[in-house]
Amino acid sequence: MVIGLVILAVVIVLAAVLIAGRDRTPPPPPVPPPPPGPTQSAPDAAREAVVTYMQHLQHGEYAEAHALLSKESRERHPLDKFQRQAEQSVTFYDLSSARVKLTKPGRAEVTLRQEEDPASATVIAVREDDAWRVVYLGGRPSQPYP
Repeated sequence: MVIGLVILAVVIVLAAVLIAGRDRTPPPPPVPPPPPGPTQSAPDAAREAVVTYMQHLQHGEYAEAHALLSKESRERHPLDKFQRQAEQSVTFYDLSSARVKLTKPGRAEVTLRQEEDPASATVIAVREDDAWRVVYLGGRPSQPYP
C-alpha cells in the first residue's frame, strides 16, 4: 500500500509540474492567406475571351466556343444551329493583333485583323456572370456582330 501511495504522489507531482510548466499564453492567430495575385485587367480579360472563342472555332471546338457566348447569344443561337453555321465558314484572324477598347463598364470592342486579308473585324464582349462573353446576335460565328 505504501508503494501505491508513493506512485500516486509521484503522479500528482508530475501532473502539477506539467500543468504549472505549460505556457499559458494563447496560441498566435492563424496566419491569413496571402492576398490573391494580380487580377487580370478588364481589357486583358475581354481580349482573352474573344481570342479563346476564335481559337475554339478555328479548331472545330464548337461547344467550347458556344459556351463563351453571352446568355442572349446562346439563347438566340442554340448549339446545334451555332455548329451548323460555324461549320459553313470560319474566318481566320491574326489573334496576336487583338486590340481592345472599353466602350463602357462591362462592354468592350475587340478588333482582330484577318489573316488572309487586310480587313479587320470588331467583336463585342460583355461582362456577364463574372466572366467576359462574346456577343453574337447576327452575322456568322466567326464574324459576330451585335
